[in-house]
Amino acid sequence: MSDRNGYQSVHDLPQLHERPSSQTLIGALQGLTISQPSWDISTPNNASSSSSSSSSSPPPPSPSSQHAAHLHKNQRTTESRYLTSIISSSLNWMSDESAREHIWELASLRLCERAGRTALPQLTRTFKIAAENNNPTLTITLHEPSLTADHLGLKTWAASYLLAKRLQDLPLPLPDEGRRRSVRVLELGAGTGLLGIAAASVWGCKVHLTDLKDIVPNLERNVRANSEVIGRNGGEATTGVLDWEDREEPVGQEKRYDLVLAADPLYSPRHPRLLVDTVSRWLKRESDTARVVVELPLRDAYMKEVNEFRSRMMDEGFVIQDQGEEVGLDDWEDGGGGLAGDEIEEGRRQVRCWWAVWGK
Repeated sequence: MSDRNGYQSVHDLPQLHERPSSQTLIGALQGLTISQPSWDISTPNNASSSSSSSSSSPPPPSPSSQHAAHLHKNQRTTESRYLTSIISSSLNWMSDESAREHIWELASLRLCERAGRTALPQLTRTFKIAAENNNPTLTITLHEPSLTADHLGLKTWAASYLLAKRLQDLPLPLPDEGRRRSVRVLELGAGTGLLGIAAASVWGCKVHLTDLKDIVPNLERNVRANSEVIGRNGGEATTGVLDWEDREEPVGQEKRYDLVLAADPLYSPRHPRLLVDTVSRWLKRESDTARVVVELPLRDAYMKEVNEFRSRMMDEGFVIQDQGEEVGLDDWEDGGGGLAGDEIEEGRRQVRCWWAVWGK
C-alpha cells in the first residue's frame, strides 16, 4: 500500500483504544488527505486521432496495474472503516470540545474524499493547457460547488479537458493570430467554463460561454477568475443564459457565430434534437468557414443519443471534416461512464471520447 506520511497501513495509525491525543489524531487525519488526481494519462497510447473514425483501444490493464488497483481498493475500504470509527466515537478522553469537533470534521472530509466527487464539498481545480506556437502553457483555475444530481454542469468533465487540450491542433480555418479578435465563438453547455476559457486564451478570440440559469453564476465566477490569462493571450470571454428550448425570437445573421463548441452535452433523449436545432439557429450557416466542434463521451448508456446527434447533423447538411477518438480520465464514480473496467487509480476512471469537426 502507498505510504501516507509514514503510515504503511491503517494498523500504523493512532488507534482509538490507545486514546491518542487530539494533536496526534489530527496529524494522522491530515496525513490521510487525498489530493485531487491529475486527469492526464501518461502512457503513449492515451489518445488516437485521425481524419477517419479511429477505433484503437487503450492497452488492457497489466497484472501489476490490476494488483495496484486491488490494493488501492482494499486500502480505501480499511481507511474508510477507520474514519467511520472516529466519527462514531465520543472521543471522551479529550477535554477540548473544539478539538473533538475539528477531528470529527476532518474525519468526515477524509471519508468524503474516498466516496467520489459527488460526496465532496466545493473544490478548486487547476488545469494545464498547451498554447499555440510554443507560447507558455496556460494555467486555468476553476471553482466547482458541491454537486447535486440536478446540476451536473457544476462539475468539469473529461470531454471538456480533452477538447481544450486539442484546440491548438484542430484543423480550423482560423485567420492569422492578429486578426482573430473578429472571430466569434459560442460554447453551448459550458458548465464550469474550461473549454470556452481555453478557446479564448488559445485562439485569442471572442468566446461567449452559455448554459442554463442555475449554472451561469459559477460559470461567470470562473471566467472572472481567469480574466488575466484570457486577456494576456488576446482573448475575450463573456457569459450568458441560453436555454436550448427557448426558440421564441429569431436569430439575425449579425448575431450568429463563426464557430460553435460543445463538450459532453448529451444526457437526455431530448438533447440530440435540441442541440442540433440550437447549433443550426446560432451558427453562420451561410459561411464556408463556419464550423461546429464537439467532443462526446462514448458511454454505453448514451450511445443512442450520440448516434442520433450524428444523424441529425448530417440531415441538416453538416459534413464531418475531421474526427477521432481518445481516452481521458474522470473522477465521476457512478460506474456507468468508464471503459470496461477500469478505475485505473484511486478516484479516476478511463473515459473514451469521440471528437469531430463539422462543416458544410
